[in-house]
Amino acid sequence: MTVVAGAPRTRTPRRGVPQQRPEPSDAALHDAALRQEVSDLRGLLALSLLMTSRRDEEEIVHIVATAVPALIPVRPIGIQLVDERTRWVATTGPGAAAGVRSALSKELRRLPADGGSVKVAGEEWAWALPLRSLGDVMGHLVVVADGEPSSTTMLMLRSLAQQTGIALANARLHARNLEANAELARTVEALRYKSAIHEALTEVELSGSGLDGIVSALHEVTGRAACVQSASGEVLAEAGGDEPWVPARDRREHVVQRALRVGHPIRIDGRLLTAARPRPDVVGVLWIADSDGDAGDQEIVALEHARTVLSIELSRQHSLAETELRLGRDLAADLLAGIGDDAQRRARALGYDLSRPHAAVVVEPGPRAAADDPLVLEAQTAAMRLLREPGGPPVLLVQRESAVVAVVPVDVSDDDVALRSLASRLGPAARVAVGGMCHDPASLPASLRQAQVALRISRHAGSASSVVRFERLGVYRLLAESADPAGLEDLVRSWLGPLVDYDADRNSDLVRTLASFLDHGGNYDATADALTIGRTTVRYRLRRIRELTGYDLSDPETRFQLHLAVRAHATRQALA
Repeated sequence: MTVVAGAPRTRTPRRGVPQQRPEPSDAALHDAALRQEVSDLRGLLALSLLMTSRRDEEEIVHIVATAVPALIPVRPIGIQLVDERTRWVATTGPGAAAGVRSALSKELRRLPADGGSVKVAGEEWAWALPLRSLGDVMGHLVVVADGEPSSTTMLMLRSLAQQTGIALANARLHARNLEANAELARTVEALRYKSAIHEALTEVELSGSGLDGIVSALHEVTGRAACVQSASGEVLAEAGGDEPWVPARDRREHVVQRALRVGHPIRIDGRLLTAARPRPDVVGVLWIADSDGDAGDQEIVALEHARTVLSIELSRQHSLAETELRLGRDLAADLLAGIGDDAQRRARALGYDLSRPHAAVVVEPGPRAAADDPLVLEAQTAAMRLLREPGGPPVLLVQRESAVVAVVPVDVSDDDVALRSLASRLGPAARVAVGGMCHDPASLPASLRQAQVALRISRHAGSASSVVRFERLGVYRLLAESADPAGLEDLVRSWLGPLVDYDADRNSDLVRTLASFLDHGGNYDATADALTIGRTTVRYRLRRIRELTGYDLSDPETRFQLHLAVRAHATRQALA
């Protein structure tokens, strides 16, 4: 081999001997660092796009907490979010401790706008970065590291925090938009519902379908049973088939007054209830079924609309009833007084047919009732409703002192069920008396007198029946129609004179005891029960009667004559 002088000698490496790699140059290290930064920036961009595409705050926070350690050489220990309230999420490591979170929260409140260093026990370096978007702080990201990161790392952290803030702001804006859209949809639905209610109830008002139309429309728009009742509890109209509201009287009055006072529907006894009072003396109770307590705003709106229409309808009905009642009262007063040659014409104008047989009916709430007793007004109201023929005009009635007198067709006056119901509404002391049938309106004064006589005889004879008819008085009727009042006086004095005088002097009840004893067929127990006294007292009084009169009360003829005499005595007192 020829060696050229001055040329470098080339050595052939020996086999099997490891060779040392050359150290990278500064340029190579710089290039590698740039490639890493570009990779980190690409990761940050991808992370930003991923967060921005999410609409849930919790999901965004989870992405940040998971991705930060892979992109940046720091460890996130917690993210504090601030909206309506302040809360910690995605806490790990030391940040999971309640004491650490509490201490950090105090420090975060004192940090400047761009964040800063915080203290975390056991960590050499800790930093809080604001999650900011357009000046609003969404919260803070707290990270820790074994040493202070480079400026490049801090730049990455700040960029990540800013992108997180933007993503959170977008998520919150999206949530607000969704809520706004939902609220708008609810508003539109509520307006549509109110419009449907308004149209349905306006149609009811224009059609004149009255209370039935109101509850039917309310039942249709709510899908719930509906009912209108008077302040006294009487059902005026209902739809849906639910049971009437029937609490005790005192409780009903308390609830009605409360509903009127608060002015909005109230829940009571499985119902949503409201009350209308278009006039001081007119009250209507309107309710819909709410057994589960799930009636909401729509049902309340429907009930309030229906209450407005109910007030209008009640006011209209009351004004019409007042007019009819006034005209009917004047006509009834003239008929019962036997005056008014134009009665037939006036009756036809009000829808009455006086060519049918009629009778006078007297309703007395109690023997001690005064003319201004509230029961008298209730008697008028009940008589107008219970004595009215279906589809017919209002009842002709007038108040006479503490009693109410009605002129009704005999078909109604013969209805014992309706008459007993009328008496029961007014209490145990109420009586309803019916006079004789009249084929001519001119005979109505006589029918009235007969009803009054029947009522007085019923009171004086101690009858337990709440309905008494003059035509069924039997011997009382014969005695009352007797043309010889002196004969009645002679009959009473000849058989009962000593007893009548004794009762007058001693203020005792021997005549009444004898009458009850004879009415009950001589039964001591029944007599004691009827008079609400003891059996011994009955025996004592009967013994005294025998002593004063000398009569043998076991003799059938004597008992008959005495029975006739005590009835004559009751008739005489009733006619006095």
